[in-house]
Amino acid sequence: MPDQLTAITARWTLLPLPSGGVEAAENATVLVRGHRIEDVVRGPAVQADRRVELPRGIVLPGFVNLHNHALNGPVFRGIVDDATVAADTIVYDLLLPLGDLAGEVLTDDELRAVYRLAVLELLRTGTTSVLDMPRAQHHGFLDAAGELGLRAFVAPYVFSAPDEDASLAAALAVADRYDGGRIRVGFGPHATDTCSPRLLRRIAALAAERDTFVSIHVAQSRNEVEQVRARHGRTPVEYLHDTGLLGPRTVVAHGVYVEDGDLALLRDSGATVAHCPLTFARSGVTVTFDRFHRAGVRTGIGTDAYSFDHFGELRAAGLIAKLSSGDGAVADAPTLLAAATSTGGAALGGRVGAIEPGRLADLVGVDLSAPHLQPVRDPLRNLVWNATPADVAFVMVDGRTVVDGGRVAGCDERRVVDEAAAAVDRLWHAAEAAGVLPPIERTPA
Repeated sequence: MPDQLTAITARWTLLPLPSGGVEAAENATVLVRGHRIEDVVRGPAVQADRRVELPRGIVLPGFVNLHNHALNGPVFRGIVDDATVAADTIVYDLLLPLGDLAGEVLTDDELRAVYRLAVLELLRTGTTSVLDMPRAQHHGFLDAAGELGLRAFVAPYVFSAPDEDASLAAALAVADRYDGGRIRVGFGPHATDTCSPRLLRRIAALAAERDTFVSIHVAQSRNEVEQVRARHGRTPVEYLHDTGLLGPRTVVAHGVYVEDGDLALLRDSGATVAHCPLTFARSGVTVTFDRFHRAGVRTGIGTDAYSFDHFGELRAAGLIAKLSSGDGAVADAPTLLAAATSTGGAALGGRVGAIEPGRLADLVGVDLSAPHLQPVRDPLRNLVWNATPADVAFVMVDGRTVVDGGRVAGCDERRVVDEAAAAVDRLWHAAEAAGVLPPIERTPA
């Protein structure tokens, strides 16, 4: 019922601070009416039509996954781990070819099954908003997000080759068909080495005209940096700045090889870096959260392509930053939680990412009563350094509970898993036949 008042009370609630940080407030109650947070109150119990209580847990804004490829998670599971493909060439030698083959080999229903599995995983790990970069012709992700209740910010890929006009038109067609409500559609120019100055300027103008977001891979490999410098005499960040694409509504994915001089450009532009440490750590490449954060660059968290576990990504971001800097105090729990919630929300327009009146009611409850989370001296440290997706008690998107007790509402999870696994296995067979993947021996089921 749209006028129903829901009162959500937990031992702790993650609330924003004026400084931009977060705090764990004790015994607060979040009031939700319709799609939005109506109020946050402290003190005696408030009368409400429905109550949700988490006496030994914490309520926080849903994770904002600032960079993701929903198709790649299921498709590349067990392939990129321990991979022998070089980090500098994996995008063009493996990721893009296998993704292209998926569109050729799988039916629309099979693609939708794979995307449904990805959305299932995202929701169960506490993600309520995701910025995903699919191919423009793959509508399965938007359909699955709409069906299962995920809030999706979609940036369809745009390339200059072979036909940038057709590529841009396809992205605009996705926006015309899907943009609205929980599904927002922006622009996804693939990377600085695959998009011409003309294309980037056109996208910058269209994004401003439509008041929407842009997501682009930047300095994700040495090859990309070398290509951009050879063609344009600039770093990838300078190239974006020159084309007018670097601004507050731009999400810069990765930035692994940005130069020190680029950090000031990123900071002053208001752009946000989507930090995805596990993707690169698996290839033996170190990228550190603290480098961007220390320079004043807005830095959010994304899971990229291989696992959508936001808890694991937060831990990786923190541990890699501590190891790289030699300072155990950097990338602390409150800083990482702000990056995963309010910073990501700000990058996507400010409607999500914080628990305060007027924001959309995208919330996650995490039960801290399990043995690995007890006792609790500091709930934020326990949450970041010890919690797992299995500790998620509920997930609310747009004021509606979409995960309860670890299960996605209205979803036959076994069927979702089985259908996606069958589709991906068929794709793997086709990839082996096409020489995209090396053949392996399979044991009959």
